[in-house]
Amino acid sequence: MNTGLAFFKKTEDIKNKSFKRFNDWSRKYDRSILQNLVFRRSHDMFIDNMGDDKSPARVLDVGCGTGEFALKLRTRKENINLSGVDLSSEMINAAKEKFLTDKNVDFRIGEAGNMPYEDNSFDYITCSHSFHHYPNKRKTIREMYRVLRGGGKLMIVDGYKDSPRGSFIFDFIVRRHEIDVHHLHSKQFHRIMTRAGFRNITQKVFNPVIPLLFTMGVAEKEKSW
Repeated sequence: MNTGLAFFKKTEDIKNKSFKRFNDWSRKYDRSILQNLVFRRSHDMFIDNMGDDKSPARVLDVGCGTGEFALKLRTRKENINLSGVDLSSEMINAAKEKFLTDKNVDFRIGEAGNMPYEDNSFDYITCSHSFHHYPNKRKTIREMYRVLRGGGKLMIVDGYKDSPRGSFIFDFIVRRHEIDVHHLHSKQFHRIMTRAGFRNITQKVFNPVIPLLFTMGVAEKEKSW
């Protein structure tokens, strides 16, 4: 079989499986133990790294799930226009239910590697614990770069597998449970972001029990206003 065709078919298979898995998970997602163990701590990391700037900003949460990060961000930051994109229609439906009267929040069904937004649309992109699900990570990073304005920031949190503990958790336990996933090493994150056009890349390891990696980069391009 042609290599390109084989990769396409594998990618489609992974997306279909993820679609079903996360649709099923949407009904109990907000009650998952992972909310306290990793998700909420990751959301705090994003907000802390947005700083105290009170100027208006557009934020896109990629792999937004049921909108829990959006909910927290709306209570902590003013002048924020929020968007969220997720492959799962059931996750998006659950997110929309939380913001029925908020016109500054928009959720859409879409793929991280082919997002339904124009170039230079956002000041921040956040991505919490979904990046390891994306089969074409280089394409996803390039797509994130595309929709960020010049000087905009990309922030990703995913499992930190550089340590023995992290490798056991994410390469053994998580992969056995979720199968078609792959966490990147910290150097791999740095490399693919650099190649996509991000600069001033910083990384931080946090949450020692289940080690997590925070990676942030600035989109180097002509500024758009």
